[in-house]
Amino acid sequence: MENLLKVETLKVTDVAKILHKNAEWVRAGLRQGSLPFGNAVQSASGRWNYIIIESKFLDYLGVKFCMWAFMQGTTY
Repeated sequence: MENLLKVETLKVTDVAKILHKNAEWVRAGLRQGSLPFGNAVQSASGRWNYIIIESKFLDYLGVKFCMWAFMQGTTY
């Protein structure tokens, strides 16, 4: 188990800020499957859980990882 690669994730609110959309727009897109960088899963209690994979989001934006790493010191 200690050899597993850590997958970096992003928050819905951060992605919304980068896309200049509101968080509910991102959540709806993830629930509908129209945003290719994450998923939404509904629990038995009806609560929605969201996961956004950083590398897939960067691909969606067309940003290379080295550029992203450089930009980490800046604000959106």
